[in-house]
Amino acid sequence: MWIQWMIFLHVLGAITFFLGHGASAAMIFQLRHETGIERIRALLDLSTSTMVFFSVAFVVMGVTGLIMPFMLGLWGETWIWLSIVLILFSAIYMSWFNRRTYNVVRKMAGMPYMEGNKQAEEQPPAPVEEIMGFVKGIRLTGIVVVGYVIPAFVLWMMVFKPF
Repeated sequence: MWIQWMIFLHVLGAITFFLGHGASAAMIFQLRHETGIERIRALLDLSTSTMVFFSVAFVVMGVTGLIMPFMLGLWGETWIWLSIVLILFSAIYMSWFNRRTYNVVRKMAGMPYMEGNKQAEEQPPAPVEEIMGFVKGIRLTGIVVVGYVIPAFVLWMMVFKPF
């Protein structure tokens, strides 16, 4: 009975995570088409507004994903270890991408941003053309691979247990 609850919470955590994280995914694709500073700020705020929501869901998904192999005796399976490595890589990559892109755009848009681990005060906004030049230079291939292809591969491994 407990394993069914763990599976339920794991899947619910994943659904909730991707629901909350969808705002950030939609934002990065839409941001490339905006030309007004207020719309850029609104998109950045929307993305930030779901951060706690999807972070809690990620923890639920992670904790249940680490408990279930103990319950099912799966620590000897390669796919478990590969899944953990890939999800950790994805989390680290997304954090790095966030600091390298969203944080810079927030600063350029005259919004509060993170400087290291501290909240920095807003600066006067850069010209919209400069912001758009930076945004259009953001390569989305990595975020698509890390944010969609890797989780899809992990899902495939959980369902089919290939190795």
